[in-house]
Amino acid sequence: AIGERLRPITSIGIRDIIMDTETGYRLPKRVRLTIGCVYFSTYFKHDDRGVVAKARDVLDAHNIELDVFPNYGMKTPHNTIQTDFEPADTEADYRRVYQMAKEKLKQMGCTFVIPLPIVFAKYKYSGYGIAPKVPGQLTRLVMIYPEGNSDKMDLVHEIGHAAGLEHDTRSDAQPRNFMHVASPRSVLYKYQVEALGKAPFSVG
Repeated sequence: AIGERLRPITSIGIRDIIMDTETGYRLPKRVRLTIGCVYFSTYFKHDDRGVVAKARDVLDAHNIELDVFPNYGMKTPHNTIQTDFEPADTEADYRRVYQMAKEKLKQMGCTFVIPLPIVFAKYKYSGYGIAPKVPGQLTRLVMIYPEGNSDKMDLVHEIGHAAGLEHDTRSDAQPRNFMHVASPRSVLYKYQVEALGKAPFSVG
């Protein structure tokens, strides 16, 4: 996302960016990615801005199903945590958000074994989305800001980070890769599709 903190690229990430720019790749066997969505009351929009539907469409083209709990994109009393907490960019705050989301999903009846928690909230950070690592947890945390890029790729971009993918910052690549930091973004490379298929929150 624009304004998102730049994460270091690993040696594997460098090799993949140089060697693999194949687009249109589909996994041979369909995989499900399980995510659980909750809202903070500080999130001042009434819905997810269309980022869930966009992520579903983008991933489906690569034989990946995005299984979402609950299966609607609206902010409702049922999926909203009443709080004035606006997390800062600290390990302690991310741990707190993760636990709040986990408890809310349990309360709502989410039966996914290892869902990736998606929290729509205001936070004290300049990016439209962030996927920080949370100590002691198998999955990362994803947070989505009430405002975002016009390409609506913020959620699928952060899901990519949660699957272990780093930024693709090449300015000459057109169309832009979905892990680019600036919109518009659209394409997924083969190695990225394969990484998504092996994410901790994947089933199948």
